[in-house]
Amino acid sequence: MPDSDAILPHGAPPGLRMHHASCHCGAVRFRFLSHIEEVVQCNCSYCLRKAALHHRVDAQRFTLVEGAAMLTRYRFGTLRATHFFCRLCGTPTHCHPRSAPAQINVNVRCVDDACLWLAVLPVRHHDGRAWSLDVP
Repeated sequence: MPDSDAILPHGAPPGLRMHHASCHCGAVRFRFLSHIEEVVQCNCSYCLRKAALHHRVDAQRFTLVEGAAMLTRYRFGTLRATHFFCRLCGTPTHCHPRSAPAQINVNVRCVDDACLWLAVLPVRHHDGRAWSLDVP
């Protein structure tokens, strides 16, 4: 599956890889350490429209390499989730989900080599449309 020749941090668990990603125009760049075995497709009103494929990582395994000033955030509904996108090209890059605000959902479509392996990953469907607004 996904692979990278990047050097992993000392003591990284086996199977983890460093993934490099960016928005379409390259103004926002990030990396994350993870083993991507599946992606999640949400059907909530926002995710359906942005067509992102999510993969959740622990916040300490995510690094915004450059472009913090180019990110714009979007919040709706309960205002507990924060979605980030590039203000230049509009690419949705990542979000802090309301179900796990200390974690980050990265948009796997932004990963540099995603076109080489994304089609073979299983897609888990999340029924965000049916998720009540009062659910944390």
